[in-house]
Amino acid sequence: MRPSLTATAIALVLPAALVAVAEPATAAVSEPAPAYSLEATVSPAPLTAAACASDPTCVAAPAPRGGTADDYAALNQAITAAAARTRPAVLAGDGTVVTPPVTATVLLGAGAYRLTKGVKLPPDVDLRGAGIAATSLLLDPTVNWKNFSYSFLVRPADLQEPGSTNLVADLTVNGNCRTGAGAPEPAALPARPGETCDFRTALGTNGSTGGGIAAGDRWTIRQVRFTNFEYFKLWISGTTGVRVVDNRFDNWGGAESDGEDNIGGGGRNDGTVIERNQYDATARGNFFDFTNAARTTVRDNIVHTTPAVAAARGVTEYGNLYFEGVAGATVTGNVLEGSHIVLQSNARYSHVAPNKDITQPRDTLVAGNRILDSATVGVAVGYEDYLDADGTGGTTGGWDDTSTDPADHVVRPGGGNVVRGNVIERPRQSGILVYGNPAVKDTADTITGNEIRNAGFGGSTAYNSGVGWFDTAGIGVSTGTGDVITGNAVIDDQERPTTWYGVQLGARKTTTAPAGTVLSGNTTTGVIAAPVRTAALAPEAPTGLAATPTGLTWNESYATGNPIAGYRVYRDGLLAADLPVGSAEVPGNLLDADAASLESAPAGTAGWTAGTATKVSRTEAAGAVGAASLQVTATGSGQLSAYSRKVSVTAGATYTSAGSFQAGQAGTTGRRVRAGLAFTDAAGKVTRLASSNAATVDSATGWMTSSYGAAAPAGTVSVQAMLLVEGAVPGETHLLDRLGLVAGTATEQWTDPAGRAGGYQVVAYRAGSGDTSAVSTF
Repeated sequence: MRPSLTATAIALVLPAALVAVAEPATAAVSEPAPAYSLEATVSPAPLTAAACASDPTCVAAPAPRGGTADDYAALNQAITAAAARTRPAVLAGDGTVVTPPVTATVLLGAGAYRLTKGVKLPPDVDLRGAGIAATSLLLDPTVNWKNFSYSFLVRPADLQEPGSTNLVADLTVNGNCRTGAGAPEPAALPARPGETCDFRTALGTNGSTGGGIAAGDRWTIRQVRFTNFEYFKLWISGTTGVRVVDNRFDNWGGAESDGEDNIGGGGRNDGTVIERNQYDATARGNFFDFTNAARTTVRDNIVHTTPAVAAARGVTEYGNLYFEGVAGATVTGNVLEGSHIVLQSNARYSHVAPNKDITQPRDTLVAGNRILDSATVGVAVGYEDYLDADGTGGTTGGWDDTSTDPADHVVRPGGGNVVRGNVIERPRQSGILVYGNPAVKDTADTITGNEIRNAGFGGSTAYNSGVGWFDTAGIGVSTGTGDVITGNAVIDDQERPTTWYGVQLGARKTTTAPAGTVLSGNTTTGVIAAPVRTAALAPEAPTGLAATPTGLTWNESYATGNPIAGYRVYRDGLLAADLPVGSAEVPGNLLDADAASLESAPAGTAGWTAGTATKVSRTEAAGAVGAASLQVTATGSGQLSAYSRKVSVTAGATYTSAGSFQAGQAGTTGRRVRAGLAFTDAAGKVTRLASSNAATVDSATGWMTSSYGAAAPAGTVSVQAMLLVEGAVPGETHLLDRLGLVAGTATEQWTDPAGRAGGYQVVAYRAGSGDTSAVSTF
C-alpha cells in the first residue's frame, strides 16, 4: 500500500469540573454508495453449454474432479484444443488491424477447478465460466508453491501476437489464502482479519505467492470475482488496450487477502480502461495502483471501506486509488466510500529502473466523482522528486526520454491536472490538496466546480503532508504558479462545524508557496475562520495546551514575520471568545495586579524599575488591557529596559515572562522588543536571558506580545521579569502592559463563564486579517 498524508492531533481530556468530554459530531445525511452486489451491471449473460456446443470455436472443458484432485492437465488440454481453432489477425504495414482474429473459447462448467499451476492463455483464446458465483479457479500450492511465486492463476502465454484479443469472464478466481474459504457468501469480516495466509505459514512460501490474473495486450476481464489472494488480484503491466469491466473484489465466505493492490501494475501500460467494477468493504489493499502508465481510464467504479474493517487489520485506510507517475489519465464517475484519489509521482519507490526516472502527475482529469467519508483527503495531487548523489534533482525530460547517466535521472514535469465537478463529503482532512516540490511542476492545475462538504469531519485540525502542514480547508494548494481555483462550494452545515477555511494557500513550516493563484467565484458556507487563508501570513499555533479545574491555559504564540493581534477560542467550532492582545489576566501571575496592569494610580510604577538609559513612569495614554500602562523613555541611545520586583524561585524550575509593547507616539519607528528574565543567585550574581525573536517589532498602533521562558540556573534565589526595547534614541517612548511572570510556561487563559461541555480550539490571529494560526485543539 502507498503511504498517505499523516494526520497529527493534540488531544486532552478536560476535567469534569470544567467541561464534559465532547460528544462525537453527527454526519450530515447523504445518499450512500450503492450496495456491493455480484449481479452484473453491463455484462451479458454467461455463455451456456448449449451455445458452446453449437459453436465450432468453443471447447467445453471437463467438469472439475472435486476434492483435492488437480484439474490443471485437463484444463490445459482444453486450452490447447481451443488454440488450434483460432486464426491470427491480419495487420497492415502500419500495425493496424485489417481483419480481426478468429477467437476460440474454453467454457468451464460449474464447480471449483483446483490448479497446482497457473494456466497460460494463448493469443485469441477466451476463458469463460458458467457464472461469477458458479465457476471458480482455486489456487492449490501444495504440490509446488513455486509455480505461483510472483505468478498468477491465469496469465498470457509466453508468445503474443499483434492484434490478438483475449477474454476472461463469468467466474471467480480464489487464491486460497484462507483454506477452503471464499464462497460467494456475504460476510462482514474474515474470520481472522489481517493474519498471514494459511499456506505461507504451513508451507513457508514467500510473501508474493499466488496472484489472480495477469492481463496481456487487449485482454478483457469481465464479471470476474477476485477473492482470498496473497499476491496481486489483477496485474496489468506493460500492456496495451486492457479492459477491466464489471468485476468484483471481496473477501466473502471467510476469505482474506494480503495487502497487495487489487488492481496493480503499470510498466508503461497504455490505454487501460477500468470501469463498472465493485470493491467490497471486506476486501483489502488499494482498489487501484498503477506506477508508470499513460492514458488510463478509471470510471464508474464503486468502492466500499469501513473504519471497523481497517481497525481489525491494523490500518487507517484502504481501498484507495493511486496514480503514480501516470500521465493523461481520466478518473470519472466513481463512488468511493472511505477511500480517496491520489495523483503523485513514482519517486517513493527504489530509485532503480523502472523507477530511476520520475514522472510527475500530468494532464489528468478527475471529474464527477463522489468521495464519501475519506479517511484522509478526498483528492490529493502531489509533486515529488528525489536528489541524486550530487544533491541535485533530475534533469527535465519528456515521456520518451530516459537517463543514461548513472549519476543523474530524468524528471518529467507535472501539472495540467483538472479536478472538476466532484462531490466530496466528510473527509477527515481537507477536500482537495495540491502540494509538493514546485521545481517539478511546470503547468498550472485547475480546481473548479467542486462541492466539498464538512471537511475535517472526525479528524484532526492539522496534518503533515510531508512538505508542510495543512489545516483543515475545503481546498489547499501549496505549490504551483497560476493555478486556477474557481466556482467551488465549500460548505459546513454541521451543528459543530469542522471546516476551518474555504481555501488555504500555502502550507505551514515550509519555504515554498504558490504564486499567482487565480481565485474566482468560490463560495463558502459555515466555515469557522475565513473563506481564504494564506498560510505564509499565519502566526505559529498556540502550544502548551492544558486544562485546570478553573480554566484553559496555553503559551504565548511565537511571533514570526506576522504580529499576533490576539487569540480566539472556539467551542465545537463555534466562536466562544475573542481575546485581543491576549487574556485579560496572565494565569498564575507572580506579579501583583498593580504590577501586571498599572491600573492603580496610587501604586505608581508598582515596583517596576528602570535599567540603563531608561526612565519608567505610569501613563494613562493607552493600555493593552484597561486604560493605563508602563511607559519607558530613552534617556540615552541603545537598549531600554524595565525590571519587575524580585520573586523567590526554585532552582531548576522553569519561569516565563510576558509583556505587550506599543511604540509610545505616532511616528515612532517600530523597535525590536523582547521579554526576558533576570536571575539572581545568593552571591548577588545576575544572569540575564531574553528572547532572540527578531519578528517582535512594536508599532504605534496595536500591541506586540513577547514572551520568554527558561529554567532557573543552579543557586538562583530570585527572578525578575525583564522587558527590553532595542535601538532607541533619546526621548523615544514605548508602552508596556499586560505584564506577567509565571512558574511554568502558560501565559494565556480562558474560562467558559457558562461552564458548558464541548471540545475547545484556540487560535492566534493577525491584526487586520482573517489569517489565523494553526488550530490547537483541547
